[in-house]
Amino acid sequence: MESLIAPAPGYSKIRLLREIYYGFRPNKPTFTPEDYPDLAGKTAIVTGCNTGIGKHTVELLYQKNCNVIGVVRTQSKGDQARDDIVNNNPDSKGTISIISGCDYLDLSKISAVGEKIKETLGDKPLNIIIHNAGLMAPNNEGTSFQGYEAMFQTNVLGPQLLQHFIDPLFLKDDDTSLKRIVWVSSGAHLLSFNTYGINWEDPLFENVPTKDRPNNNVLYGQSKAANIYQAKAWFEMNKTICEKIGCVSVSCYPGNLKTDLQRGWGLSMAVAKYLFWDGVYGAYSELYGALSPELTSKDSGAYIVPFGEIHDPREDVKLGLTNGVDIKLWDFVDSKISKYY
Repeated sequence: MESLIAPAPGYSKIRLLREIYYGFRPNKPTFTPEDYPDLAGKTAIVTGCNTGIGKHTVELLYQKNCNVIGVVRTQSKGDQARDDIVNNNPDSKGTISIISGCDYLDLSKISAVGEKIKETLGDKPLNIIIHNAGLMAPNNEGTSFQGYEAMFQTNVLGPQLLQHFIDPLFLKDDDTSLKRIVWVSSGAHLLSFNTYGINWEDPLFENVPTKDRPNNNVLYGQSKAANIYQAKAWFEMNKTICEKIGCVSVSCYPGNLKTDLQRGWGLSMAVAKYLFWDGVYGAYSELYGALSPELTSKDSGAYIVPFGEIHDPREDVKLGLTNGVDIKLWDFVDSKISKYY
């Protein structure tokens, strides 16, 4: 890749430690289900909805009468999650539709998912998109079908490609009372590369033997720094229509949570779970971004932290949201996914 727009600044290790500690002991949520509006007639897309935060998020939306399109890899798991939620909430006037086949480890499968979303949505307005699905691998060895580092493809390339297919359905002057996108990031971006969070020479580690890759925490952190950039870059790329329809695009660190995201992490995560919060708290974070009336288009690019507050990301990543690094990252990802349009 070309050289950086500007040298990345250093960042305060004290502030970094404070933000890491905050992730374990955040403030209590102040925007919770009793504050959510009635979502009758609204439609939301939630990826990775069959378990963990995604399932909690779908249930909270459904309780408010929302029509939810849940995007998953496996149909049977999505159906089971839908049935659980519907059976637990008999008074809801909403709907839950499941679309399967969304395997971000193979980008060639995503266009079909986009077509299914279009068919399912029909002529209804699309109000909310939550890019919740993600991969936090217990090692640095994962490689996608396309030959890219697995976490970057799953957490960054996949959502941006799916968003490409959703944009024509979302960027409409229809129901402008609510237009939100939430790109799910993480406090792990604090552990990413010191060059604006990204290994610019080879973000996908295409030309690096697996044994020479950085550790999994750094790789995961890189993908989560990229999610912060995506929230701002997507808005900037679509600024004219976004300002017209009042769209808000934010990134969100849901929290340190007990979910299936940590499956395969073994004893270390079993111990750490005593310090973690129940998954529903992560849904509070995501739905602050999706529903809070405090947010406007001017807040696009904001980084939401547990459990519904706005903090600054790490100093170099914060600068990258204003000096063009976010667009640089977006364009790089686009160069990798455009062949799958």
